[in-house]
Amino acid sequence: MKINTEQLDALLRQQDQAAGAVHKQPGKGGGFAAALAEQLGTSSGSGAPAAAPLPPGAQAGLISQMLLGNVEETPALSPDEDLLREAFNQASGTLDLWDSYVDALGKPAAGESLREVYSLLQGIDGKVAELKQGTAGVRGQNPGFDSLLNELEIMTATEKFKFNRGDYNA
Repeated sequence: MKINTEQLDALLRQQDQAAGAVHKQPGKGGGFAAALAEQLGTSSGSGAPAAAPLPPGAQAGLISQMLLGNVEETPALSPDEDLLREAFNQASGTLDLWDSYVDALGKPAAGESLREVYSLLQGIDGKVAELKQGTAGVRGQNPGFDSLLNELEIMTATEKFKFNRGDYNA
């Protein structure tokens, strides 16, 4: 999943202006890293060396922890928290599928037709349906997850409608 920091940068600037404080604005690629460091309570200006980039699986885990609201590791998770964590990981995988769908739709590879792109969209629809069915017991406990699931469902239905309407030409 590709993360665009434009909205985060604008939000940080707005918060700085509202607080009246003058903070150094994050660089072009460091908006997310700065927000993550702020959430984790670390500072790059503390003299400590900058951390190496995390592998994609660890990034998904950190993002799901931030959405769940518990940044610090908890040794014993309740079954609902464990299910939510797994659901966030599955949702992250679904977002990765969306990235490949967008890439395939924007720049079809040699010999790749719209039928193959549509089959990828059907796979995404199946993953969203699995996710929705698998998390029925914990929906309503985390508004961030509920919103993410709703957005995934809406995006999938919209794209299927566009395909069926004929918006995409070969």
